[in-house]
Amino acid sequence: MKILPVLLLLVFTINIQAQKADTIWFLNGERLITSNYSINVEDGILTYQVKKNKMRQVGLEFVFSVVDSNNNEKVYFEPTTIEKRYYSVEDMRNFIKGEYTAHQQYHSPFPIISGVVTGAGSVYAVPSLLGLNVFFAPLVPAANSAIIGTFNYKEAKVKKMYPQHSDNPYFIAGYREVVTQKRITNTIKGGLIGLGLGVVSAVLINQLQK
Repeated sequence: MKILPVLLLLVFTINIQAQKADTIWFLNGERLITSNYSINVEDGILTYQVKKNKMRQVGLEFVFSVVDSNNNEKVYFEPTTIEKRYYSVEDMRNFIKGEYTAHQQYHSPFPIISGVVTGAGSVYAVPSLLGLNVFFAPLVPAANSAIIGTFNYKEAKVKKMYPQHSDNPYFIAGYREVVTQKRITNTIKGGLIGLGLGVVSAVLINQLQK
């Protein structure tokens, strides 16, 4: 019967430690919940612990704010103009909220599938159709990722999914920004996978034909 009090004490201790963790919001929409960090305001450096007890440093210019365990917020972002659009603290807060929402909720298999198809296909298409060395094959998935990146995620889609933010241009802009980044990144990942599959399949076919 002594096990139960020990377990309850352990759960209580873990809960207290979790409550002591602070929340760090970055300008790219990412969130870090940790108690293992330090801020050097004079040098403008945030140092925080990552996996395997390694420490990472970033400039405070990439940090929006830090919210402590008592919900007190210290904002490091200063109002500025980015690409001809002025961002106040609240404007940037909404922008980051849109970014964070996209990080958490936007998922689409198309960019990865597109990358895999173009990557694998380029191994065969570049030599046979274009008459170029197979080493030029990576140019095809690279071009594909660039093309996908040029097609902006429509504002109307964001408004339809999040009607509560339909009149918030900063939330919408932040959401679309991350969606574009994720689509390009996933296309590149898919392209690398496709290239690998294409090379392996080409080698196997070559071996079978001998």
